[in-house]
Amino acid sequence: MNIIEITNAYETAEEARADWSFASDPEVLKVVERAAWHMANKYDSSRTIEREDAYQEGLVLLATHPRLRECITSPDLGLGVLYTRLVQRLTHKVETEAKHRSGTKSWEVNQAQLEAQGY
Repeated sequence: MNIIEITNAYETAEEARADWSFASDPEVLKVVERAAWHMANKYDSSRTIEREDAYQEGLVLLATHPRLRECITSPDLGLGVLYTRLVQRLTHKVETEAKHRSGTKSWEVNQAQLEAQGY
């Protein structure tokens, strides 16, 4: 059994297991960039995620999810499958965050409601 000692260097166990070996492959980085462009264009009207943020999220997802990295090493999968899986994971992440955000009120809205109630 391998025990990973998590120190202050990592916020999560996933980061402790991150594999950044793909970062030197320009073709893989192009796929991450294409997925980021897709996400930014898809959510442009709602301003949910920007291209740079989607790119960084894509890099982190690729480094921390073995099923994404297996697309790079498996000849049966390839970069097309990587793109599809990456867009799916980014979409899930963005939609989940947007859903949580929509259920919360901003500080300004809360203040206005309190003032309307006479507080």
